[in-house]
Amino acid sequence: MADPLSIAGVVGTIDVCIRFGKFLVQTYNDYRQIDEIANELSVRIQICWSRLSSQLEVMRKLESGMTDDQRELQLRILHILQGKLQAAVLVISKPDKHTNSRKFKALHFLNLRESCQNTVADLEAWQQRFEPSWFQIIKTSSSSIDRVLTNVSQTSSRDAGEPARTGLKFRQSFRLTDSIKLAEKVLESLERRTIPYCKAQIGIKSKDNTRFIIDTVSRDIVDKRDAQELASRLRDSNPFTFGVLKCKGLVQSSTDPSLTFIFRVPEGYSTARSCRELLLSGSVPNSLTKRLNIARQLVTAVYYVHLYDFVHKNITPETILTLERPEGVSDELVICLIGFQLFRYVEGKTNTSKTDQRDIVYQHPSRMGSQKVKFIMQHDIYSLGVCLLEIGLWHSLVDYKNDEVTLRDIHGPLENLEPYAIKTLLVQMSRTQLRVTMGDIYSRIVETCLTCLDEGNRDFGDPKEFEVQDGVEVGSRYVKKVMDAMSTICC
Repeated sequence: MADPLSIAGVVGTIDVCIRFGKFLVQTYNDYRQIDEIANELSVRIQICWSRLSSQLEVMRKLESGMTDDQRELQLRILHILQGKLQAAVLVISKPDKHTNSRKFKALHFLNLRESCQNTVADLEAWQQRFEPSWFQIIKTSSSSIDRVLTNVSQTSSRDAGEPARTGLKFRQSFRLTDSIKLAEKVLESLERRTIPYCKAQIGIKSKDNTRFIIDTVSRDIVDKRDAQELASRLRDSNPFTFGVLKCKGLVQSSTDPSLTFIFRVPEGYSTARSCRELLLSGSVPNSLTKRLNIARQLVTAVYYVHLYDFVHKNITPETILTLERPEGVSDELVICLIGFQLFRYVEGKTNTSKTDQRDIVYQHPSRMGSQKVKFIMQHDIYSLGVCLLEIGLWHSLVDYKNDEVTLRDIHGPLENLEPYAIKTLLVQMSRTQLRVTMGDIYSRIVETCLTCLDEGNRDFGDPKEFEVQDGVEVGSRYVKKVMDAMSTICC
């Protein structure tokens, strides 16, 4: 028997979802005057659904141009949304007697309050799950998508049109050719503060206390054109969506061969710490939610760096930045990737540099030794797996003593092991200690990343399968096997 979802297709499933979504928004609106919680839920679902419905409308018009992998992924994701919406409609729709009675509505809502709160949280989480594949399709679509996005942004309300406007800026970032070069005096005007265990610095503009992240790279390693391209593409980056900071501009030094990115810190986020500092602090989060939140945002950041057509090549806890508001204001934590000292355009020539001792842990074994292979996206995914292992265990594999970087002993000194023996040990840790701490799904995600170049890994194993369509296949499978799986335990 054919799968009903396959018969309905992307367009048919979107139509069903939109009908359910409109019904839920109207029903929550009917309950909004019962109390403050009901009003808050009504506002939240209206904002969330206005964005979602706008993205779904765009997706409907792009269905014919999707690849088979993209279409299959969208059907899976949409099927999940349809199930959530259908269940929510069934719960809130019954019983339907006396629905005009204000007293009955109040009692009915009180009985369903927890379910309603879960529904809104599920929709907000689903949007986070949906957006990565949405942006991938926005990027790879033909030029006709520009007209679609422009039309949706102009004919929708401010909230509903925001995804289309963001999509337009995202597409335009790949076509911008003008430089965003800044004068050296801009850099000199900033008060600099160090970030422990991180090469980047905080820059503070004394006039208004605006904060920036200063990230300096060497022109001997990073191609100037790649640096200009990265700065240009990130000029409108949304760190809350993409996990990479908005770039104010690029400063070229007149005294040494260096380039400095100046990234904007979101307003209100005054505390910046490296993930390495958190892991070495000795303070273990009192909830797994914080670890999962850091892990989920990191997974997202790696995806978008690749979607922007770059490989990072330096993913370690030192290059993972956590941004927080002042204590007591909010517990919200924003994770961003920085540390672009080794990055390059995905199709560019491999740039080489001296290997630090810590790279023994974070570099895939095929990248170690004299016969190094060309760096590809999967090598970043391997480094991600090592970081996710550390975050899950809340244990640093690297130590800093007397300004020296050393590898912590794990069943013996890591530096005494061959690269492939280290990888084997890390995989074993993901199957044992990590599984006990974080559960089966998280441990499988880490193992998938660590084995992403193994011949037996059917998700990523053969690099030759992915040397087409600008990394679309890698991106689709990454969403399916890593991001999708992570979202099931982070909702």
